[in-house]
Amino acid sequence: MPQPGQPVPTPYPYADAPLFPTSIGPQPAGLPLHSCMGLNSCRGSDRYGLTGPPGGKANACAGQGYCATTADHTCHVQNQCRNQGGCGLYGTAEEMNRPAKNECRSLGSCATPINAERFSTNGPNQGKSVWLRARAVFAEQWPERREALLAKTETSDVHRDLPESLGAPPAPFAATGPTYLWITNGNQLRSNMTACGSSGMSGAGGCS
Repeated sequence: MPQPGQPVPTPYPYADAPLFPTSIGPQPAGLPLHSCMGLNSCRGSDRYGLTGPPGGKANACAGQGYCATTADHTCHVQNQCRNQGGCGLYGTAEEMNRPAKNECRSLGSCATPINAERFSTNGPNQGKSVWLRARAVFAEQWPERREALLAKTETSDVHRDLPESLGAPPAPFAATGPTYLWITNGNQLRSNMTACGSSGMSGAGGCS
């Protein structure tokens, strides 16, 4: 995939995907916020929210959401709540091996959203994709999270249709996660990219 600073390929590979949303849409009540694409716990819970992307529909299922619902942040320990950290440049081996599954505010490792080019610099996932590891961790703990959410059915109708298995992340990002090229709208809107650090580690070309 094209790296930051390289010419944008022609034709643009994400022409059929909705533009990366610069703000986070209205969310279903009572659902946990999350740090990236494919880590949502229910329908309508993603960066576009219940209204969906322009001209489209809200995502239909857990695991199918477009990108983060947590407030964007640029680095290690800046997350506001549990499951809202990223991973990649800084952190312990344990933190690097469970991106997007931190236990509390300020315990998250690195920025969100988690762009596809980011790789772990420590731990068992060293040198490998942070987003793919985050998705795998989310899938592993989905049965437990699903049961916890089902216990809240009396407070929100949206929890009653939680699938036993996660849906696939949006194409064409299902195998990679959200790419730098998509987040920056063809390398035009660098302000959409929050990851900080050297380009080789963060995949973001530094702070934007």
